[in-house]
Amino acid sequence: MADMLRLDRQAELRWLEVVVSSALIVLPIVLGLLAGQERAGLAVAMGAMLGSNVTRHGSARAQGEEIVLIALALFLACLVGVGIAGWGGWADLALWGVMTLAALCGNFDRIAALVCGRFIVFVVILTEMARQARHPHAMVVLVMAGGVAAACLVSVLGRGSPPSILPPRDIGLGAKAGRWVWSFRSLSSCQFPLRLSVLMALTLSMDALWPERHLLWAALTVALLCRRPLDPVPARASQRALGASLGVLLSCVFLFHDPSREEFMLFLTGLGVAGMVARKQNYMLYSMVTTPLIMILVGGKSIGESILVDRLIATIVGAGLVVVVNIVVARMIRSCENRISGPRGLDGRVPAIKRPHAVE
Repeated sequence: MADMLRLDRQAELRWLEVVVSSALIVLPIVLGLLAGQERAGLAVAMGAMLGSNVTRHGSARAQGEEIVLIALALFLACLVGVGIAGWGGWADLALWGVMTLAALCGNFDRIAALVCGRFIVFVVILTEMARQARHPHAMVVLVMAGGVAAACLVSVLGRGSPPSILPPRDIGLGAKAGRWVWSFRSLSSCQFPLRLSVLMALTLSMDALWPERHLLWAALTVALLCRRPLDPVPARASQRALGASLGVLLSCVFLFHDPSREEFMLFLTGLGVAGMVARKQNYMLYSMVTTPLIMILVGGKSIGESILVDRLIATIVGAGLVVVVNIVVARMIRSCENRISGPRGLDGRVPAIKRPHAVE
């Protein structure tokens, strides 16, 4: 509970970046409402929200690489989401295959891990958005416009901040390929694709069995919480579940009180600013704010009671599945390691008596 509620006081809060990032999300929706093109404004705002999560770097070259990686992940997610959204009952199977392949490709190197990690989150959101879009192909252009503009502006505003720690120099392509192939021989090396594949199979099966229940939200929860480092009981899972629950309660404003256009714009502005502030301070607060924001971006102004209940249940189920699968896979890895190297002591080391050749 302490980890869930703790604020990251070391995170630097730059108000100009907060204002610009939230304006890139709010202004397209407001302009779309005023022009009678609500869906177009939502698509641009969604791209801005996804593209604004830029890591700060000290050099212009590193910033340019970051923008290119975000744009690449967003473009691929748009193409896949729009392409499989109209497949009907096969869409969930195709989405599972694409995300499993992305998780495997992410083991290739650092750049592949960055692109595939963002792609996995982006493609779930954009697939759901494409299902409800009237013109899915036009959505690609609008989402990309918002995403690239947000990535460029936020990156420029981040200049002057302390440079991030540079990663080690990459090895050659042949060595990367050999290491990537060799990683499939070890359970600990391919545990992330295994966990993501199992989790997506479970959540997407639920969406296929009950398509009217909006259970793709459980897959989004899994995509957000399933990280490459294996943490059996991640604090983020509890933060996501509690934050989303509070976010659904916050969304009841649209259920029990039909807001005017001015009230809706004010509420949306508050969500945008609060989301950008909470992003670097506390993940639970960020989840609480972004839950209604994402629901608005995906579904528009009208949020029904069934959608609120379904997404609350889907979030709790998705977070619970992440914890269960993480524990099972962690025990499998520990069992494999003990089988290979023998029993370990309390400090995790193999006792010397079990390895006589090492003593000799």
